[in-house]
Amino acid sequence: MSIELSQSALQAHFGAVCTAPIFLAHCDRAEPDMPLSDGESLAGEGMASEKRRAEYLLGRCALKAVLAGLGRDADTAAIRWPSPFCSLSHSHGHAVAVGLAGGQGIGIDLQLQKKPPFAVAERILTGATAAYWDGLPDADKAAALQRFWTVNEAVYKACPAPQPAYFRHYRMHAPAAMDGEVSIDGTDYRFRVHTAMLTDGFVSLALRL
Repeated sequence: MSIELSQSALQAHFGAVCTAPIFLAHCDRAEPDMPLSDGESLAGEGMASEKRRAEYLLGRCALKAVLAGLGRDADTAAIRWPSPFCSLSHSHGHAVAVGLAGGQGIGIDLQLQKKPPFAVAERILTGATAAYWDGLPDADKAAALQRFWTVNEAVYKACPAPQPAYFRHYRMHAPAAMDGEVSIDGTDYRFRVHTAMLTDGFVSLALRL
């Protein structure tokens, strides 16, 4: 069952399934007079197109709300990615940011409308996840691959730098479940991942354990 892509719906969903207290913000319109630091203004001016600049400003809007919830400085230009305490994703006019006080790794990924081509599956899926996807009806494969993509991206963002492996080394312990554990082959890293289905996509949140 899908949920609405809104601040209240996302906060209610992830607040109910996450054991750690998270801050979440959704933005689909950036205020024209939103205050920006010199670093943020410079980064925005360096965007190659108006579309990229609009996405950047949406991201600043969501991130600043999360930083305020965490009691941190509002200057997003000071954040170094991957951050252990916050993460950001944007897609088709929407931005979602999450934060975790005292976190050791958090990641979020939002994918709307665009679905990965099936050829991507052999590069990002392995083991039980690949077998599960292969066994799905053709009509269900595109949505499942989009979901797996958001899971992998969220885990990637929750990893400390340098990221230790590629997606094929990410092992989903229960690929059919919307909430489950992911580990990375050859490392001790484990993540709890929660996914929500949206009207035209998915959003996944990963917390490093």
